[in-house]
Amino acid sequence: MSLLLNRMWCACLCVAVALPSLAAAPAAPVLPTPQAIMALKVVGDPQISPDGSRIAYTVGTPQPQGKPLRSRIWWVPASGKATGKELPAADSASEEHPRWSADGRYLDFISTRALPADVEHAALGGAQVWRVDAQGGAPQLLTRAEGDVSAFEVSRDGTRIAYLSADVPDAATTAAGKARDDAQRVDHPTAFSRVWLRDLRSGQTRVLSAPGQQVHDLAWSPDGRTLALRVSQGTTLNDFWYRSQVVLVDAGSGAQQAELEPRASAHPLQWSPDGTRLLYGHLGEHGMTADITVHAIGSGQRTVLGADWNGTLWLARWQDDGHLLGLGQRGVRGAFLRLDAANGRWTELARPQIPFAAFTTTRSGRSAYLGIGNSQPAEVWLQQGAALAVRSDHHPEVAGWAHGNVRELAWTSSRDGLPITGLLVTPPGWKAGTPLPTLVQGHGGPAWAWWSGWLGSWHDWAQLLSTHGYAVFLPNPRGSEGGGRAFAERARNDWGGGDFQDILDGVDLLEKEGVVDPQRLAIGGWSYGGYMAAWAVANSPRFKTAIVGAGVIDIGAMALTTDTPDYLPGYFGDPLRNRSVYDQHSPIRHASNIRVPVLILHGEQDKRVPLSQGEMLYRALRFNGTPVEMVTYPRGPHWFFEQAHGRDVQQRVLDWLDSQLGTEPVR
Repeated sequence: MSLLLNRMWCACLCVAVALPSLAAAPAAPVLPTPQAIMALKVVGDPQISPDGSRIAYTVGTPQPQGKPLRSRIWWVPASGKATGKELPAADSASEEHPRWSADGRYLDFISTRALPADVEHAALGGAQVWRVDAQGGAPQLLTRAEGDVSAFEVSRDGTRIAYLSADVPDAATTAAGKARDDAQRVDHPTAFSRVWLRDLRSGQTRVLSAPGQQVHDLAWSPDGRTLALRVSQGTTLNDFWYRSQVVLVDAGSGAQQAELEPRASAHPLQWSPDGTRLLYGHLGEHGMTADITVHAIGSGQRTVLGADWNGTLWLARWQDDGHLLGLGQRGVRGAFLRLDAANGRWTELARPQIPFAAFTTTRSGRSAYLGIGNSQPAEVWLQQGAALAVRSDHHPEVAGWAHGNVRELAWTSSRDGLPITGLLVTPPGWKAGTPLPTLVQGHGGPAWAWWSGWLGSWHDWAQLLSTHGYAVFLPNPRGSEGGGRAFAERARNDWGGGDFQDILDGVDLLEKEGVVDPQRLAIGGWSYGGYMAAWAVANSPRFKTAIVGAGVIDIGAMALTTDTPDYLPGYFGDPLRNRSVYDQHSPIRHASNIRVPVLILHGEQDKRVPLSQGEMLYRALRFNGTPVEMVTYPRGPHWFFEQAHGRDVQQRVLDWLDSQLGTEPVR
């Protein structure tokens, strides 16, 4: 809202107060619908300028007909009353990855906007790096890559840009594809994402990284002589998450100087301001945890940040040569930490509500991050010390919606006294002591966690269901993030064991409080949450129905068919030698016990949890005579993005619960 409109609104409000007989009655809150939730904009990638005065970020607008989000660049002052502004672009353009130049004079970004008339279009990829002056003006094209640019960084002195772009198929490969003569050998990729360097003064461009090496991330050393790269020999998602290394290469010759980390996590690379240390992630032994590490280049000393913090540190960024700012989750709340680069010690500064870690910071300690509220989807926020302030407003419609009440929970496991956390979302206006139809919703992972704040999306059902009369219980059992390394690793060899008991203990707590109606209790979730739903109804009579979204049903079979084959061995070991352990924890081995109705939802193009997982549960329950319905989504991957699919998932969940729990639909 502009300042003028804001003043006009205030003036109208004053008139309404002065003349109460003419004032309109407050509008009743609007019930959120699946369609309205899917129409919400997606705010992301907050980038604060070096001087801390401005924040650039992205806003994604959902598109119809299965198209991906249309992303645009926005910027807003870090303080004051001025509102954000969108960087103008054609309707057909999508823009992302905003990054400030080291001196703060320019904002660079990746865009699919039309190329200038004087540039040969046919030989160039659609996504290039552009630059706009921070004071305004028309964007200028920085790169002329043959393929799409996926990431970039400009050297500190501003003379060169390093960017990632995939190899373009040669003429023979293109011809073979057109002729449908295109058989491919598994695990023998032929096209790689490589590092290219472009001199911004002369325009000279050359490829730096070697053929046959996939580059996932890059970072310039402050002196411009070295590039840190995260690389792998393969190009799959499994290589990205589990099989990459951190290396240093000479920015002149491309020669590898050293391998710093043979088992890297996906944490972004970042040099200390003085160039003596590199920040990266080390993947834990079993793959579900990672250590954010400061590596002193000269001595080789490695310092793990926040090693003894009782939470999950997701992201860290340098503030000065001796300190970093970190962001993670402890319990169900986010946490900003000040971290000592020399010894890894930490101090908690603030406890924001966050959906995940997305922030940048400045030398002064002023930071921009993505924050949420109980009734507010993700927006850009400002953090300085313990002070937190929202800086954007891209969801004004949500203010008029009805909202569920979010309560943070803690209880003790009956199995071993372990502290467990979670959330309860109840209907607006609910009176304590009135038992409610309840859904227990499990999260994905297991190394993931529910967070305090906004819970409304195609896979976060709490706001939708709570405003339609349901309680939604969201537990973070052992194996979740937010409780430290040991807590996350407690799910090893124990899916459906201690984690399931932690959930039942939480249900017991809420039953004793009079929240849960035990005769109208359901369980559901997506991915690992879908696994837990199938496991629960196979091993407990307490649940009256289950919703299994992309659930793992036969763990051993999935270990050999998923696109991340290193994932499940981290929990259960070798899927051939340890097959009996996999089977013990697989819902399919207990499917004959399932007698309550089950709804199965699955994407047809899911490579993470293949469609066959849902199909085998469906067919087992049909053989069993158990009421079951299965819905599949053409083109649907593991994580949906099409509006219609997301809407349908939510509507089916709501309708299924209404029918199975005997709840009168709220409209």
